[in-house]
Amino acid sequence: MCLYAVAMLIIGVVAYLVAPSGASAATALIIPAVCSGLMITCAVLTIMGAASGRDGKGISKIGVVGIHLGILLPLLFTLAFTFRALPATSAYLNAKNALNSDSAIEQAAAVLDEDQSKAYRKDYLVVALWSLTAISGFAFASMLSQRPKIEKRAKEPASTE
Repeated sequence: MCLYAVAMLIIGVVAYLVAPSGASAATALIIPAVCSGLMITCAVLTIMGAASGRDGKGISKIGVVGIHLGILLPLLFTLAFTFRALPATSAYLNAKNALNSDSAIEQAAAVLDEDQSKAYRKDYLVVALWSLTAISGFAFASMLSQRPKIEKRAKEPASTE
């Protein structure tokens, strides 16, 4: 979970640094930072649960919450990043096609069209979003396959007093 959090934060920092001037680059850093914070919280909960359950009784409830949230959040992040990356990619490709057209009139119109010009400059965002999507999907799959088995706590026999 911690490696995944660090990887998301690195992608956010790189996207922030390569963003062109005038872009809302802070968002490219804030969203991965918040997601990283959530994953670190899940890791801490898991560690706390494992530490409190070391007396042979298994993982405590807080650890189980940390494990399951740590598995669920990468799936939710994958979906969220995908749904944000699809329109950004579409806008970028449309702007790129307009700027690379054969007609000089279409090229001039694309340069003058502020929306297409902004979409063309957001290639950093497209790369960052698809990178976040890929590592989130990988993190979900790896955490799901490597999740610890939760041991059932043995019920104590009822006293017959």
